[in-house]
Amino acid sequence: MLRAPALHFLLLGGLLFAASSLTESPQPAAVREPVVITAARIEEIREDYRRTMGTAPTPRELTALIDKEADDEMLYREALLLGLDRGDPAVEWRVIEKMEFLYGTPAGGEAEALRRGLDLGLQRDDVVVRSGLVTKMRLLAKGASRAEEPTGDALDRALAEYFERHRDEYEQLQHVSLVHVFLRGDAKREPEARELRARLVATSASPAQAAKEGDPFVAGSLLRATTHAGLVKVFGEELATAVAALAPGQWSEPIRSPYGLHLVWVLDRSDARVPQLEEVRSQVLYAWRADRQRAYLEKMLAGIRAAYEVKVEGEGVDDD
Repeated sequence: MLRAPALHFLLLGGLLFAASSLTESPQPAAVREPVVITAARIEEIREDYRRTMGTAPTPRELTALIDKEADDEMLYREALLLGLDRGDPAVEWRVIEKMEFLYGTPAGGEAEALRRGLDLGLQRDDVVVRSGLVTKMRLLAKGASRAEEPTGDALDRALAEYFERHRDEYEQLQHVSLVHVFLRGDAKREPEARELRARLVATSASPAQAAKEGDPFVAGSLLRATTHAGLVKVFGEELATAVAALAPGQWSEPIRSPYGLHLVWVLDRSDARVPQLEEVRSQVLYAWRADRQRAYLEKMLAGIRAAYEVKVEGEGVDDD
Protein backbone atom coordinates (compact mmCIF):
# COMPACT_ATOMS: atom_id res chain seq x y z
CA MET A 1 0.00 0.00 0.00
CA LEU A 2 2.93 2.37 0.65
CA ARG A 3 3.65 2.17 -3.09
CA ALA A 4 0.39 3.98 -3.87
CA PRO A 5 0.94 7.41 -2.25
CA ALA A 6 -1.85 9.15 -4.15
CA LEU A 7 -4.40 6.72 -2.71
CA HIS A 8 -2.93 7.13 0.73
CA PHE A 9 -3.09 10.91 0.58
CA LEU A 10 -6.75 10.59 -0.39
CA LEU A 11 -7.41 8.26 2.52
CA LEU A 12 -5.48 10.43 4.93
CA GLY A 13 -7.25 13.50 3.65
CA GLY A 14 -10.56 11.84 4.45
CA LEU A 15 -9.30 10.94 7.89
CA LEU A 16 -8.15 14.50 8.57
CA PHE A 17 -11.44 15.91 7.28
CA ALA A 18 -13.34 13.62 9.61
CA ALA A 19 -11.02 14.48 12.48
CA SER A 20 -11.44 18.19 11.79
CA SER A 21 -15.19 17.80 11.81
CA LEU A 22 -14.98 16.06 15.15
CA THR A 23 -12.85 18.89 16.52
CA GLU A 24 -15.14 21.63 15.27
CA SER A 25 -18.40 19.88 16.21
CA PRO A 26 -17.77 17.50 19.11
CA GLN A 27 -19.45 14.14 18.69
CA PRO A 28 -20.45 11.69 21.42
CA ALA A 29 -17.56 9.57 22.71
CA ALA A 30 -19.54 6.48 21.65
CA VAL A 31 -18.59 7.14 17.99
CA ARG A 32 -15.62 4.86 18.70
CA GLU A 33 -14.97 2.47 21.55
CA PRO A 34 -12.93 3.98 24.40
CA VAL A 35 -9.22 3.28 24.51
CA VAL A 36 -8.46 1.56 27.82
CA ILE A 37 -4.89 1.43 29.14
CA THR A 38 -5.10 -1.31 31.76
CA ALA A 39 -3.10 -1.49 34.97
CA ALA A 40 -1.44 -4.64 33.62
CA ARG A 41 -0.34 -2.81 30.47
CA ILE A 42 1.03 0.08 32.54
CA GLU A 43 3.14 -2.39 34.50
CA GLU A 44 4.42 -3.86 31.21
CA ILE A 45 5.37 -0.36 30.09
CA ARG A 46 7.25 0.18 33.36
CA GLU A 47 9.10 -3.12 32.96
CA ASP A 48 10.00 -2.44 29.31
CA TYR A 49 11.45 0.92 30.30
CA ARG A 50 13.33 -0.59 33.25
CA ARG A 51 14.89 -3.30 31.05
CA THR A 52 15.92 -0.78 28.41
CA MET A 53 17.12 2.11 30.60
CA GLY A 54 18.21 0.23 33.70
CA THR A 55 15.98 2.34 35.97
CA ALA A 56 12.30 2.91 36.63
CA PRO A 57 10.57 5.73 34.72
CA THR A 58 9.78 8.94 36.57
CA PRO A 59 6.08 9.84 36.92
CA ARG A 60 6.45 12.32 34.04
CA GLU A 61 8.19 9.77 31.83
CA LEU A 62 5.54 7.16 32.63
CA THR A 63 2.76 9.60 31.74
CA ALA A 64 4.45 10.30 28.39
CA LEU A 65 4.79 6.57 27.70
CA ILE A 66 1.12 5.99 28.50
CA ASP A 67 0.12 8.86 26.22
CA LYS A 68 2.15 7.30 23.41
CA GLU A 69 0.51 3.94 24.06
CA ALA A 70 -2.91 5.57 23.72
CA ASP A 71 -1.87 7.41 20.55
CA ASP A 72 -0.55 4.19 19.00
CA GLU A 73 -3.78 2.37 19.80
CA MET A 74 -5.84 5.13 18.19
CA LEU A 75 -3.61 5.17 15.11
CA TYR A 76 -3.94 1.40 14.85
CA ARG A 77 -7.72 1.53 15.02
CA GLU A 78 -7.88 4.32 12.43
CA ALA A 79 -5.58 2.32 10.13
CA LEU A 80 -8.02 -0.58 10.33
CA LEU A 81 -10.97 1.73 9.60
CA LEU A 82 -9.10 3.02 6.54
CA GLY A 83 -8.43 -0.56 5.44
CA LEU A 84 -4.66 -0.14 5.47
CA ASP A 85 -4.30 -3.75 6.57
CA ARG A 86 -5.90 -5.04 3.38
CA GLY A 87 -3.52 -5.93 0.59
CA ASP A 88 -0.47 -5.27 2.74
CA PRO A 89 2.17 -7.96 2.02
CA ALA A 90 3.59 -7.71 5.54
CA VAL A 91 0.16 -8.25 7.10
CA GLU A 92 -0.63 -11.14 4.75
CA TRP A 93 2.71 -12.79 5.50
CA ARG A 94 2.03 -12.48 9.23
CA VAL A 95 -1.47 -13.98 8.91
CA ILE A 96 -0.15 -16.90 6.85
CA GLU A 97 2.66 -17.49 9.33
CA LYS A 98 0.24 -17.55 12.28
CA MET A 99 -2.24 -19.76 10.44
CA GLU A 100 0.41 -22.33 9.56
CA PHE A 101 1.77 -22.27 13.11
CA LEU A 102 -1.68 -22.80 14.64
CA TYR A 103 -3.27 -25.17 12.13
CA GLY A 104 -0.62 -26.28 9.70
CA THR A 105 -0.61 -25.56 5.96
CA PRO A 106 -4.11 -26.07 4.48
CA ALA A 107 -4.68 -27.98 1.26
CA GLY A 108 -5.05 -24.79 -0.72
CA GLY A 109 -1.59 -23.56 0.24
CA GLU A 110 -0.78 -20.02 1.30
CA ALA A 111 -3.75 -18.49 -0.52
CA GLU A 112 -6.15 -20.66 1.46
CA ALA A 113 -4.19 -20.03 4.67
CA LEU A 114 -4.53 -16.29 4.10
CA ARG A 115 -8.26 -16.50 3.38
CA ARG A 116 -8.99 -18.60 6.44
CA GLY A 117 -6.67 -16.52 8.66
CA LEU A 118 -8.42 -13.30 7.66
CA ASP A 119 -11.79 -14.92 8.30
CA LEU A 120 -10.56 -15.81 11.78
CA GLY A 121 -9.30 -12.25 12.34
CA LEU A 122 -5.72 -13.32 13.01
CA GLN A 123 -4.50 -9.92 11.80
CA ARG A 124 -6.40 -8.17 14.58
CA ASP A 125 -4.57 -7.34 17.82
CA ASP A 126 -1.33 -8.82 16.49
CA VAL A 127 1.72 -7.02 17.87
CA VAL A 128 3.65 -7.13 14.60
CA VAL A 129 0.67 -6.04 12.49
CA ARG A 130 -0.19 -3.31 15.00
CA SER A 131 3.33 -1.91 14.92
CA GLY A 132 3.41 -1.96 11.13
CA LEU A 133 0.07 -0.17 10.77
CA VAL A 134 0.96 2.47 13.35
CA THR A 135 4.19 3.11 11.46
CA LYS A 136 2.25 3.30 8.21
CA MET A 137 -0.10 5.93 9.64
CA ARG A 138 2.84 8.05 10.77
CA LEU A 139 4.50 7.67 7.37
CA LEU A 140 1.29 8.69 5.65
CA ALA A 141 1.20 11.89 7.67
CA LYS A 142 4.80 12.61 6.71
CA GLY A 143 4.08 11.83 3.07
CA ALA A 144 1.04 14.08 3.04
CA SER A 145 3.15 16.87 4.54
CA ARG A 146 5.68 16.48 1.72
CA ALA A 147 2.89 16.47 -0.86
CA GLU A 148 1.69 19.86 0.39
CA GLU A 149 5.11 21.52 0.40
CA PRO A 150 5.43 24.84 -1.39
CA THR A 151 7.76 24.99 -4.38
CA GLY A 152 9.83 27.57 -6.18
CA ASP A 153 9.83 31.08 -4.71
CA ALA A 154 7.33 30.08 -2.02
CA LEU A 155 9.71 27.37 -0.79
CA ASP A 156 12.63 29.82 -0.83
CA ARG A 157 10.64 32.27 1.28
CA ALA A 158 9.62 29.56 3.74
CA LEU A 159 13.23 28.42 4.16
CA ALA A 160 14.45 32.00 4.59
CA GLU A 161 11.87 32.64 7.31
CA TYR A 162 12.75 29.35 9.04
CA PHE A 163 16.46 30.14 8.87
CA GLU A 164 15.93 33.58 10.44
CA ARG A 165 14.01 32.01 13.34
CA HIS A 166 16.75 29.43 13.93
CA ARG A 167 19.93 31.37 13.04
CA ASP A 168 21.63 30.52 16.34
CA GLU A 169 21.34 26.80 15.61
CA TYR A 170 23.51 27.20 12.50
CA GLU A 171 26.27 29.26 14.09
CA GLN A 172 29.67 27.84 13.23
CA LEU A 173 31.89 27.91 16.33
CA GLN A 174 35.44 29.19 16.39
CA HIS A 175 37.91 26.55 15.18
CA VAL A 176 41.64 26.39 15.69
CA SER A 177 44.33 24.17 14.16
CA LEU A 178 47.54 23.72 16.12
CA VAL A 179 50.75 21.79 16.62
CA HIS A 180 52.08 21.20 20.12
CA VAL A 181 55.32 19.88 21.57
CA PHE A 182 54.57 17.80 24.65
CA LEU A 183 56.80 17.26 27.68
CA ARG A 184 55.45 14.66 30.04
CA GLY A 185 55.69 15.44 33.76
CA ASP A 186 55.03 18.27 36.20
CA ALA A 187 56.23 21.82 36.73
CA LYS A 188 59.79 20.60 37.41
CA ARG A 189 60.24 20.30 33.65
CA GLU A 190 59.32 23.93 33.01
CA PRO A 191 62.99 25.12 32.71
CA GLU A 192 63.55 22.36 30.15
CA ALA A 193 60.41 23.44 28.26
CA ARG A 194 61.58 27.08 28.18
CA GLU A 195 65.00 26.04 26.95
CA LEU A 196 63.37 23.95 24.21
CA ARG A 197 61.20 26.90 23.17
CA ALA A 198 64.22 29.19 22.95
CA ARG A 199 65.98 26.67 20.73
CA LEU A 200 62.95 26.27 18.44
CA VAL A 201 62.69 30.04 18.06
CA ALA A 202 66.45 30.46 17.45
CA THR A 203 66.56 27.76 14.77
CA SER A 204 63.25 28.83 13.17
CA ALA A 205 62.14 25.19 13.40
CA SER A 206 58.95 24.43 11.52
CA PRO A 207 56.01 23.07 13.53
CA ALA A 208 56.43 19.68 11.86
CA GLN A 209 60.11 19.52 12.82
CA ALA A 210 59.48 20.77 16.34
CA ALA A 211 56.84 18.14 17.04
CA LYS A 212 59.57 15.48 16.94
CA GLU A 213 61.38 17.14 19.86
CA GLY A 214 58.80 16.29 22.52
CA ASP A 215 57.38 13.17 24.11
CA PRO A 216 54.66 11.13 22.37
CA PHE A 217 51.11 12.33 23.11
CA VAL A 218 48.10 10.01 22.90
CA ALA A 219 46.11 12.40 20.64
CA GLY A 220 49.11 13.17 18.44
CA SER A 221 50.92 16.47 17.91
CA LEU A 222 48.58 17.95 15.28
CA LEU A 223 44.95 18.93 15.85
CA ARG A 224 42.92 20.41 12.99
CA ALA A 225 39.77 22.56 13.09
CA THR A 226 39.11 21.91 16.77
CA THR A 227 36.59 23.86 18.85
CA HIS A 228 37.16 25.13 22.37
CA ALA A 229 35.09 22.22 23.68
CA GLY A 230 37.25 19.83 21.67
CA LEU A 231 40.42 21.29 23.18
CA VAL A 232 38.96 20.99 26.67
CA LYS A 233 38.18 17.34 26.01
CA VAL A 234 41.76 16.62 24.89
CA PHE A 235 43.87 18.93 27.07
CA GLY A 236 41.66 20.37 29.81
CA GLU A 237 40.27 23.85 30.45
CA GLU A 238 43.55 25.63 31.30
CA LEU A 239 45.26 24.89 28.00
CA ALA A 240 42.08 25.44 25.95
CA THR A 241 41.63 28.90 27.50
CA ALA A 242 45.29 29.79 26.93
CA VAL A 243 45.11 28.77 23.26
CA ALA A 244 42.20 31.15 22.71
CA ALA A 245 44.57 34.08 23.43
CA LEU A 246 47.50 32.90 21.26
CA ALA A 247 48.42 34.60 18.01
CA PRO A 248 49.02 32.26 15.06
CA GLY A 249 52.52 31.60 13.76
CA GLN A 250 54.62 31.65 16.92
CA TRP A 251 55.56 29.36 19.78
CA SER A 252 53.75 29.84 23.07
CA GLU A 253 55.31 29.85 26.48
CA PRO A 254 54.94 26.49 28.27
CA ILE A 255 51.28 25.77 29.03
CA ARG A 256 50.23 23.25 31.64
CA SER A 257 47.71 20.47 31.21
CA PRO A 258 46.84 17.50 33.44
CA TYR A 259 49.43 15.51 31.44
CA GLY A 260 52.42 17.83 31.45
CA LEU A 261 53.67 20.90 29.58
CA HIS A 262 52.97 21.99 26.01
CA LEU A 263 54.54 24.43 23.58
CA VAL A 264 51.77 25.40 21.18
CA TRP A 265 51.96 26.79 17.64
CA VAL A 266 48.60 27.96 16.29
CA LEU A 267 48.45 27.20 12.56
CA ASP A 268 45.20 29.04 11.85
CA ARG A 269 42.02 30.18 13.50
CA SER A 270 38.49 30.75 12.14
CA ASP A 271 36.16 33.05 14.03
CA ALA A 272 32.63 32.07 15.03
CA ARG A 273 30.10 33.05 12.35
CA VAL A 274 26.57 32.44 11.14
CA PRO A 275 26.72 31.19 7.54
CA GLN A 276 24.54 32.46 4.73
CA LEU A 277 21.43 30.43 3.95
CA GLU A 278 22.92 29.22 0.65
CA GLU A 279 25.80 27.61 2.55
CA VAL A 280 23.52 25.48 4.74
CA ARG A 281 20.40 25.24 2.59
CA SER A 282 20.32 21.43 2.62
CA GLN A 283 20.48 21.32 6.43
CA VAL A 284 17.80 23.99 6.73
CA LEU A 285 15.54 22.17 4.27
CA TYR A 286 15.93 18.93 6.24
CA ALA A 287 15.11 20.62 9.57
CA TRP A 288 12.20 22.59 8.08
CA ARG A 289 10.69 19.41 6.63
CA ALA A 290 11.11 17.56 9.93
CA ASP A 291 9.30 20.34 11.81
CA ARG A 292 6.49 20.42 9.22
CA GLN A 293 6.08 16.66 9.41
CA ARG A 294 5.90 16.72 13.20
CA ALA A 295 3.31 19.48 13.07
CA TYR A 296 1.28 17.60 10.44
CA LEU A 297 1.37 14.41 12.48
CA GLU A 298 0.34 16.29 15.62
CA LYS A 299 -2.54 17.89 13.73
CA MET A 300 -3.69 14.44 12.60
CA LEU A 301 -3.35 13.03 16.13
CA ALA A 302 -5.25 15.97 17.64
CA GLY A 303 -8.17 15.27 15.34
CA ILE A 304 -8.10 11.55 16.05
CA ARG A 305 -7.90 12.10 19.82
CA ALA A 306 -11.11 14.12 19.64
CA ALA A 307 -12.92 10.96 18.50
CA TYR A 308 -11.84 8.80 21.44
CA GLU A 309 -12.24 8.62 25.16
CA VAL A 310 -9.07 7.38 26.87
CA LYS A 311 -9.34 5.57 30.20
CA VAL A 312 -6.22 4.86 32.27
CA GLU A 313 -6.61 2.26 35.01
CA GLY A 314 -4.68 2.22 38.27
CA GLU A 315 -3.09 4.81 40.51
CA GLY A 316 0.28 6.55 40.63
CA VAL A 317 0.31 8.01 37.13
CA ASP A 318 0.74 11.65 38.12
CA ASP A 319 2.92 14.48 36.89
CA ASP A 320 5.95 15.32 39.02
